[in-house]
Amino acid sequence: MPSILFKNASVLLDGEPHLRPNLNVLVSDNRIEAVTDESVDRPDMTIIDVAGMTLMPGLIDAHAHVTGLSLSPKNLTYPGSEIAVAAASYLHGSLKDGFTTIREAGGVDYGIARLLKEGKILGPRLFYSGKALTQTGGGADFRTPTEVTDPCGHVTPMSVMSMITDGVDAVRQAAREELRKGATQIKVFVSGGVVFPAEGTATRYEFSEAELLAVVEEATARGTYVMAHVYTDEGAQRCLRSGVRSIEHGNFMEESTVAKMRDAEAFFDPTFISLVQRVETAGEMGLSREIVANLKRTIDRGKQVYSWAKQRGVPIALGTDLWGPEAQKSQLRELEVRLEFDSPQEILKSATTTNADLLLQKGKLGVIAPNAYADLLIVDGNPLLDLRVLLDPSRNLKLIMKDGIIVKNELAR
Repeated sequence: MPSILFKNASVLLDGEPHLRPNLNVLVSDNRIEAVTDESVDRPDMTIIDVAGMTLMPGLIDAHAHVTGLSLSPKNLTYPGSEIAVAAASYLHGSLKDGFTTIREAGGVDYGIARLLKEGKILGPRLFYSGKALTQTGGGADFRTPTEVTDPCGHVTPMSVMSMITDGVDAVRQAAREELRKGATQIKVFVSGGVVFPAEGTATRYEFSEAELLAVVEEATARGTYVMAHVYTDEGAQRCLRSGVRSIEHGNFMEESTVAKMRDAEAFFDPTFISLVQRVETAGEMGLSREIVANLKRTIDRGKQVYSWAKQRGVPIALGTDLWGPEAQKSQLRELEVRLEFDSPQEILKSATTTNADLLLQKGKLGVIAPNAYADLLIVDGNPLLDLRVLLDPSRNLKLIMKDGIIVKNELAR
């Protein structure tokens, strides 16, 4: 591919509170080659005049569910073809909204990843978990009391997103199997949920510490890590003792547990918009008043945990936890929700450099710097001053580049 020069750009650089004006950014193949205020001359170079607009890293969503067909994760009865179409729609929508990378949190397999890699479907970089691990009766065991097997007679959680596994040896084998199939990290459920609870009392913690340690050991052996769905304080403490890298949700952690996260080098990944959206759609989803009240309490409690994490210097990621292509349309609203209690600079840091670090991609993703992957956005407006410019990509997002390839361009060359 010929080199591309973005000239006269106001660049969002890592850690700087203001845009750096009048910079030139040179992209060669799929990498950023140079970021400079000097002129650049290269034979056969394509020049794109940014005209002073913002050039920034592509956004990263650290918690997405690409294979969902609705707000409910119980989708085993849908044919694989329909799930694939939904996944393609979700991935395409994410990229068009400026998310050039997503970490998938349960459901995507090698088949979808391969279609994306081969360019047969269009979407962001994909870090996928395969099937999330859940115990019998756990947070991702979606069977009703009368359901024992799926329509084909298998013991499954009635969802494509997870698998039921119990005991140290079985859990270890399950983790190895997902890693064998290409999972870039392992997802585990370590507590019940707050949206689709079982008819019994939702668990405060799941998996024994011996089981969690086995999963972490297997992930570490492959040079990767474990992410954990966990809402409760007891579950979060088990995660930290076991070496889990990221606490997903964590709304009911105590301040003392949050204080331990930094020493444990763990990340906090709150996902507000999924809860907000479920409150908004409670009527059509048939959620009870009790669940809606719990959702609102969970949101408020999550804001408190967020403030503790900021005070303690815990790295805060940005994830959305949205199910299905219709829900994906609210992906950017996670930025808007956080504006109620955080600054644009910190929110953008979560969506770029912090998420890149979480994904073990520090210096490669989430930054405008030499040798980083060329995942770039050009925005008409300054998101450091008004983050809401990102919420209207059809109007304000003028160019999207993923892996050195322009997938949207409304600028003259």
